[in-house]
Amino acid sequence: MAVDKLESVAVVAVPFPAQGHLNQLLHLSLQLASRGLSVHYAAPGPHVRQARDRVHGWDPKALSTIAFHDLEVPAYESPPPDPAAPSPFPSHLMPMIETFHGAARAPLARILQRLSATHRRVVVVFDRLNSFAATEAARLGNGEAFGLQCVAMSYDLGWLDPGHRLLRDHGLREVVPAEDIQKVIEEAMLPDSGTAVRQRAKELGEAVRASVAGGGTSRKDFDDFVGYITR
Repeated sequence: MAVDKLESVAVVAVPFPAQGHLNQLLHLSLQLASRGLSVHYAAPGPHVRQARDRVHGWDPKALSTIAFHDLEVPAYESPPPDPAAPSPFPSHLMPMIETFHGAARAPLARILQRLSATHRRVVVVFDRLNSFAATEAARLGNGEAFGLQCVAMSYDLGWLDPGHRLLRDHGLREVVPAEDIQKVIEEAMLPDSGTAVRQRAKELGEAVRASVAGGGTSRKDFDDFVGYITR
């Protein structure tokens, strides 16, 4: 693939400002940058620093391949979590979430407009909790957006109809109930009955690592994505 073709495409990652989301989009950004793409990562300043400080599995020098942008948002309250709250939802983060969604759109729009003027295409990869990023990408004459679901695939499967194509294609007739998963986890903690479960988990882990090292379907999907956005 020609270098000039890659340089004519700018990728802008817009993560939701929470660690499980920041980290996933940063890893994806590093993967894209390793292919020679111009990659930008846009988030509030404190969250950019958090993502950079906590990244793992990469040479620290790899971070220099990404252009980080501070989405300036006003100050917000940061109350401590309430361990006695009736719901496990992290409601103490709501001031941050509301401030981010209310203020991040404008600085993101300015970044996208600047990149749009100097690149053939601007590709916005956004956390699906940040739908405003897709709206801003749509305002560009040369922009397109792709939403990323930053949750375990098992979560998504739990919402699918048993006859969904995704389940059929992978031989999954039904989703394992949460109580069954909990039972397996509890058995795995026992010294005797959990031995077989732990051994099987080890074997599966080794198989997954070997598959990733050799390519595998995830690598092909990634290659297809890079090919599509640089078309």
